[in-house]
Amino acid sequence: ERCTFGPLGWNIPYQFSEPDRQICTDQLRIFLEEQDPVIPYTALRYTASEANYGGRVTDADDRVTISQIVTDFYCPDIHKADYKFSPSGIYYAPKFTDKEGYMDYIRS
Repeated sequence: ERCTFGPLGWNIPYQFSEPDRQICTDQLRIFLEEQDPVIPYTALRYTASEANYGGRVTDADDRVTISQIVTDFYCPDIHKADYKFSPSGIYYAPKFTDKEGYMDYIRS
C-alpha cells in the first residue's frame, strides 16, 4: 500500500528490504541483552540510521530524515504509556500483551 504514494518525504526513492529490518531487530535484541539494564539509545539510533538503513541512503537531506525517523522509535519516551510516534497520535506502540493481543492490534 505504501508504494502507491511514492517516496513521500524523501528526495530519492529507496528500496528498504526485509533484511534491513531484520538486522535492526537482531541488533536491538543483542544490545538489550548485553547492556541490561541500560538501553544504549545512541548506539541503536546510529546502527539503524547510519549503518543499516542509512547504508542505502545517499542524499544528505534524506540522511537527516532517516536519522529523525529512527529517533522517534529509539528513545526513552517509548516506555511512557501515552507515547505516540507522530503528532497525529495515530501511531503508537501497543500495550504489553501476548502474541494474540499483538496480532489483534495489527489487524485493527
